[in-house]
Amino acid sequence: MEQRRSSRWPARLRVMKLFDSSKRFLIECRVLDLSRTGARLQPEVARPLPMRLNVRSDEAEPFQAARLVWSRAGEIGITFIDPDKDISAWEA
Repeated sequence: MEQRRSSRWPARLRVMKLFDSSKRFLIECRVLDLSRTGARLQPEVARPLPMRLNVRSDEAEPFQAARLVWSRAGEIGITFIDPDKDISAWEA
């Protein structure tokens, strides 16, 4: 039984870049699912990640604060710290 706070949509052609709290690049991830409150991502390589992240889909987009929620089988789940911030550009 799913317990999501918002609906999600598949976003397999999108890429999201993860940065640390100092906004230093960490890794690029393929977006598997995206919702207003978070995302399921597939990192390009396995590596340890901090709990607090900054994410964005391209260089022109502002950073979005996020938190690592889970990690398993080559995928990670993040939740956006400010889900009311407009992420509509990421939906395309």
